[in-house]
Amino acid sequence: MDDYKFWYEFWGIFTASVAGIGSALYYLISKGKIKMLTQERKEKKRQITQLPDNCFWSTHTRLHETLTELRVNTDCARAQIVQFHNGGEFLDGISMKKMSLTHESLDKGVSSEMGVKQDILMSMCIDGLNLLLEDEPKIYVVEDLEDSWCKQFYQTSNVIAFSFLPIKKYGQAIGFVMIQWCSWAKTDGVEEENTQFHLETARKLIEVQLDILKKKQKHGKK
Repeated sequence: MDDYKFWYEFWGIFTASVAGIGSALYYLISKGKIKMLTQERKEKKRQITQLPDNCFWSTHTRLHETLTELRVNTDCARAQIVQFHNGGEFLDGISMKKMSLTHESLDKGVSSEMGVKQDILMSMCIDGLNLLLEDEPKIYVVEDLEDSWCKQFYQTSNVIAFSFLPIKKYGQAIGFVMIQWCSWAKTDGVEEENTQFHLETARKLIEVQLDILKKKQKHGKK
């Protein structure tokens, strides 16, 4: 009887000890997980709220300054940078090619296209992009263009004439720099040689700045 009582008490104490140790380990593990999750949340929040570095500010400031100089030197209404990008996939798996306005300089009283020139399917602008592929800073009068979505888009934005050049990286177009005139008085006074010179100069500066930003971002991810 004494042996039975001994083993009964022994197993009772043993079971209670194991349960206690298990509870303690579970508490410590759970606390560790909670702490880890809390730290992860704080890190994600820090990354989200962290302001961009000086390279970001200086590069984008320089891009805006370049557009403003281009707009003033060509006496146009809008100077813009539009960049090409991917935008998801169609149901058949083919990727969507889109373009968005990323930088813009405006003359006084001219409305911005920033709100309407976002995530535009490149397939809707084939006629305009074909002109871009010529890679020449010609001046195009909107009313002389063939009827298309692009022509209607320009007319909605009160564009009388425009000129643009592709922005390239390793020989491939990644976007374009565009200038627009929104009045006949300004359009009639355009000096083509002057416009071409300033547009080509701006294109080179923009390519350099975008390349600097890309390299900085790539280096930061390592």
